[in-house]
Amino acid sequence: MPSNEEERSRKRPRSTPDTRPAYPRKRAAQACLACRRRRTKCDNERPTCSSCLNLGIECVYQEGDKSSFDSASLAILQRLDATIESLPPLDISVEAVLGWPMFRHLASAHQTPLKTLLQAGSSDSDPRSLITSDIEADDAGSLLQQFLDNFHIYNPVLEISRVKESVRFTRYNGLGWDSNSCLLLLIYALGTIADRYSQPPFETSAAFRQSDQFLRGEAFFMAAQRRMGTLLCKSGIVEAQIFFLAGVYLMTTLRPVEAWKMFVQALACCQGFVPTAHRDAEGQHGDDPRQAESQLHKSIYWTCFKSELELRLELNIAETSVWNLRYPAFFPEPPASLQSQSEAAWYFYLAEIALRRLENRVLTYTCQEQPSGPLPERINTILDFEQQADGWLESLPDTLKLKGSTETPGSADEKHAALRFILNGHLLDCYEMMYWPFMVEAIHRSKYDDDSRLLAIKGFQVCVRRIEENEGGFRLRHHGTWLMLRSCTRSALVLVAASQSRLHSMLPLGWEASVGKVMQMLDYWKEETWDAADRLEILETMMRVPP
Repeated sequence: MPSNEEERSRKRPRSTPDTRPAYPRKRAAQACLACRRRRTKCDNERPTCSSCLNLGIECVYQEGDKSSFDSASLAILQRLDATIESLPPLDISVEAVLGWPMFRHLASAHQTPLKTLLQAGSSDSDPRSLITSDIEADDAGSLLQQFLDNFHIYNPVLEISRVKESVRFTRYNGLGWDSNSCLLLLIYALGTIADRYSQPPFETSAAFRQSDQFLRGEAFFMAAQRRMGTLLCKSGIVEAQIFFLAGVYLMTTLRPVEAWKMFVQALACCQGFVPTAHRDAEGQHGDDPRQAESQLHKSIYWTCFKSELELRLELNIAETSVWNLRYPAFFPEPPASLQSQSEAAWYFYLAEIALRRLENRVLTYTCQEQPSGPLPERINTILDFEQQADGWLESLPDTLKLKGSTETPGSADEKHAALRFILNGHLLDCYEMMYWPFMVEAIHRSKYDDDSRLLAIKGFQVCVRRIEENEGGFRLRHHGTWLMLRSCTRSALVLVAASQSRLHSMLPLGWEASVGKVMQMLDYWKEETWDAADRLEILETMMRVPP
């Protein structure tokens, strides 16, 4: 039998010219800046080397200097650089557009990072008084109905029967410090600031911040916030509902960064749900409590996911995982609570899920896969997306058929106008993403073929459509207000960029008026959210610059 030494020799062959590593490896150490200046040997201890420690001075290492890397590491870095450069994600954010050449001269004067603007614009509220006593029964019922009419129908994450039971319980026992009381306070907060899609009686959005309506809603919210601390380590349905509705309130009051944190926490609660056991072989009735609970789990999870994803992409948070766009595999059934809201609410719930799935397929193709193949192949892909969008449109029931620019969300005689308004906005998002690469190519390149030109023209038309068809909701306060400000601003910036690139023949007639409407919209909101003020100044400056 071979000895142990012989066995080890066979397992560890000697290096030969054919088996040597492709690159010689050696330990690469870099001295700190102080040792390099003094030309003394550095022992590379972190965070402070021995020499700096003895001298009592700050020890600083120059990070990222590739000159000190060994040849194998340099080769790897070069390959990574080449890979990253060949597949850059095509960013469609407002900030990415502001990085285009025609806007770069504004960088030093105007382009403050988005997160800095949002943090500077968000200040702690100072309501006149906190909610310390119980509210009247009639008042509670009115606020609940306001919530149902203005928020629940679009994000049905509650079981209304349980909510009404909690309202009745607190009528006799008062608000406590439990999760159900916290949930009710958030419902009352949202019901207080709801505007029923009516024209707001405020000259500017900042005036709303000084109103009794906002101060009372903020008092409810702060009272709920005081109860949230004990819920952070729990993962129940009520906890997910609480953090989600907190995010909705913060979005409605234009605090997107804070809202994203709430949506993340709500989504984290959903991850802790215990799957309900499948119905046994004998079958169970559809009103089985376990079946209803499982359905509610799916509804809450999907709603939390789509809200978190929308903000994550817009805020460019967690850059390394921002392109995880996969939606949950399940297709949740409409919650039973929507039955009382009419058949249209059921169809809206399903139509929005289907459209958002299409939107993510388009976004994945446009921005993640970075299509760079033959032009006919790229055009065929876009045509296929257009057919899918047409199929979605044809599948809508009569009550949700889109009417385009003739529709406004405040139509008093149209019961389902708000539902159509939301769906139309999502559809415009899909179209804009389809045509985005061709608009970018037209703006940045002097040469393009007829097919690319046609798709770019379609994209510019969508930009104008978005502005014109959203105009009726420019001053309305709701869950999606901040996202609407962003999308319309992006469309205006794209139109301005196309004009600066001398693409006047490709722009729709009257595009300047559309940009002017966006500027009026930003002027209304500029005192409440600082990114609106910053982007308004950029548009005003660019519209004064001749192309």
